[in-house]
Amino acid sequence: MAKKNVRVRKVPVALVTGTTKAGVWLGSIRLSGFSILIMSLTLLGMLVLAPNIKIWIEQRQVIADLQAEADLKTSQITDLEKQRARWDDPAYVRAQARDRLYYVMPGEISYLVINDATIDDLKREKATASLQDTSTDWVSGLLKSFLVAGLGTPTPEQVQPTQ
Repeated sequence: MAKKNVRVRKVPVALVTGTTKAGVWLGSIRLSGFSILIMSLTLLGMLVLAPNIKIWIEQRQVIADLQAEADLKTSQITDLEKQRARWDDPAYVRAQARDRLYYVMPGEISYLVINDATIDDLKREKATASLQDTSTDWVSGLLKSFLVAGLGTPTPEQVQPTQ
């Protein structure tokens, strides 16, 4: 076969040259086949590992929740064992019988107060939101306190010398 003389015409093409920093930076990027291969392998690795990492994180969270629940149950068991040990003590059982069931030992007299007035039952003045001004002169009170302390008569214990 004979080669045909094909005339190739070269057309000049103006490339876009960036005048901004981003344009200069984008223009300086050269992608080779190796860099495209490495980026695609990295992306593939992330796609393969992402579900497994998500499952691992969820499992760690479940393990942490179960560990917290086990610690709570352990503390509850410890508290119940302490309570059971207290009930094995006869003095504790006797004290609980006195408090809860009003038991008394032979020879003791029990007094029960019925309709006892509590602090809540007493009449109290209601608090108001307005400010109240008191008419006290604290300077004269302080001066009187100094004078009474300094000019008062000593007690017999203060007069006797200590040995």
